[in-house]
Amino acid sequence: MSQEAPVFIITGEQGQCKTTFLHQVLGLTVGLHVRVRGVLAPGHVRDGRRSGFTLVDLATGEHEELSSIDPDPRCEVHGRFYFRPEGLSFGRRALAPPDPRETDLVVIDEVGRFELEGAVWAGQIDRLVTLPHPPMIWTVRRRLLDTVIQCWEIRNPVVVDVRTASVMATAGDVMDAVWEWREAQTASTVLVPPLPPGRIASDPPLLADAAAGVAPGAPAILRRRYCPEG
Repeated sequence: MSQEAPVFIITGEQGQCKTTFLHQVLGLTVGLHVRVRGVLAPGHVRDGRRSGFTLVDLATGEHEELSSIDPDPRCEVHGRFYFRPEGLSFGRRALAPPDPRETDLVVIDEVGRFELEGAVWAGQIDRLVTLPHPPMIWTVRRRLLDTVIQCWEIRNPVVVDVRTASVMATAGDVMDAVWEWREAQTASTVLVPPLPPGRIASDPPLLADAAAGVAPGAPAILRRRYCPEG
């Protein structure tokens, strides 16, 4: 399964809004009851230059300061950033290998030169790619794209360039991958026990325009939906 679930890689140069693009894609998917784990890392700017990052745990909504350019003797130093131990522990917990029965999508914002050097999230990525995992979304700078794909031997990357890609189309592709993952999990009687009632439709996926009154021709992301809880 780990080799079949795609890794979507949102790529662009520094300052080309990779995290913003990712946030918009997630905004279209989480409303469809997609169970997301991982981290979002919005950046901070001071005097026109990147000054640090905050980390958001997508499973809980909690956040923690990750790094800053302000010197701190307690911190790990990578490049010009000081990584707080609390932020690193927070992120590593959020990126622990997920239970595939309880997770539809894993997000890592971002995979960069520090990970390629074996630091920050490198250990978590190593474990994720060697275990059965659901679809993933990573953000990666364009100049590191090929190196990241080769380093972690990603056999099925789906590259999304923020210069030309559509948020809606990307979200639709992500949702298609999520449905395929869930259907494979549901069909597996050996690796994955049955899901709790009401979590996901046991019949073929419902058409949203038949089930929810969505007009024909609606975006692909609305084609299917989870059954409501309860």
